[in-house]
Amino acid sequence: MIFKQQNNRKWIATIVVSIFFIFFWVNGPFQNNFEEFFLLDQNDSAVKPKLISDRPKKDHYLSKEIGEFETVGEGFSLITENSKKIKQNSELINFEENIVTNSDYSNKLRKNAVKFYSNKKAKFTLRQTKTFFYIEIEDNKNRLFYFQSKGISDQIKGYSGPINIGVFTTESGHLSSLHLVSSIETKSYLQKIARTNYYSQYNHQNLTKTHHIDAVSGATITTKAIALTTTDLIQKVSVTPMENLTDKIGITNYETRASLSLNWIFEIIIIFILFMYAFQKKLRKSKRFVTLTSVASTLFIGFFLNESFTYVTFIHPFIGTTLSSFMGLYALFVLLGAIWGKNTYCKHICPYGNIQRLQLKLTKGLNKKFFLKNQQIKQIRFSILFFLIIGILAGIRNLSHLEPFPYIFGVEIHNIWYFTFAIFALLMNWVYPMIWCRLLCPTGSILDTITLLSNKNNKHARKT
Repeated sequence: MIFKQQNNRKWIATIVVSIFFIFFWVNGPFQNNFEEFFLLDQNDSAVKPKLISDRPKKDHYLSKEIGEFETVGEGFSLITENSKKIKQNSELINFEENIVTNSDYSNKLRKNAVKFYSNKKAKFTLRQTKTFFYIEIEDNKNRLFYFQSKGISDQIKGYSGPINIGVFTTESGHLSSLHLVSSIETKSYLQKIARTNYYSQYNHQNLTKTHHIDAVSGATITTKAIALTTTDLIQKVSVTPMENLTDKIGITNYETRASLSLNWIFEIIIIFILFMYAFQKKLRKSKRFVTLTSVASTLFIGFFLNESFTYVTFIHPFIGTTLSSFMGLYALFVLLGAIWGKNTYCKHICPYGNIQRLQLKLTKGLNKKFFLKNQQIKQIRFSILFFLIIGILAGIRNLSHLEPFPYIFGVEIHNIWYFTFAIFALLMNWVYPMIWCRLLCPTGSILDTITLLSNKNNKHARKT
């Protein structure tokens, strides 16, 4: 009876996971995410031109006084020597000097255009529409435009949030080049992209066609987000100042799609084999096979792919971030492993968990008794998980960096504090074995909860 009830729970959990998987596979991520609920959307007022009508309106019923006499009141006003002419309210763009030429964003926009453009002697002129600034570039007989996505395409998210890109477009209807301006993505992933030919794939793209380019394995979410941002930006700025091109050649048809090469199929098959091994009870009893799996996971998933699978992966579809087919299937294996294999990922597949096990196997640690009781450990783990998820849903995407995975397996040191944190966790592993997994890991908290709910016995069933 108990066995049957456990299987019922597992099948129900499997069906629920499968429904979500199919839904997001077909429809993509939710576009209206929780950041709107928390009212923490980025303020883009600094990157857009201001309208006179956007200024706060003064209350009609307020009055001003000079001594004991009111100068302005309801229905009347007193003419004084210092009276100013009333400015008419208008929808016209405010072309005041301090807004157009001296705003922080417009100055940075021009500096970025000069920085990324090959000919520094060209003429760079700041222009604006009602909704955005841009740079017009005159280089001999050539005329180009430079746009940035900040404040225009911020609804598209990468792994950690919006990615600000800059693009140069030509009068002939081509995307001359694309440049990364700023982002809060994990630096090791950005460096991985920079070492490939990813950005050069955008050079000289025809703005009337759909283009298919290669995403970067290990930074799939980021590279797909850049492609989506580029598409959205070009479509939004194609009306002005390039309205003539829009009418003549159809710029609104432009689209760039980034996808992994077929190598991802080979990679996901290897990961699937590792999961299938972990389901074999006979093999799991062999120390040799356990060590072999630990080494394979650490080298292949950790150092070679550097695919950071974390709790953030589970919530990405709910906050507007698109997952690749590779990461979607990877997530499905992890969830099914938690349901049917009692958290297979944490026990056998996770590279960071395996590098800790190999560390303990190769060297003798102090192996001290853990200083917290199991109930206290659970409370700390779920408290950390709760605050991290609430923060990310609220738009604080930097919290997604609080995982040691990319800083250990990324080889290069891009953030000394995160790298120190990751190394410190490994050093503490000698004192308190598996301390990260047992106490701090938010991904493990989610998977352990799924395992618990899927295998929980009913007290009444035990009695029967």
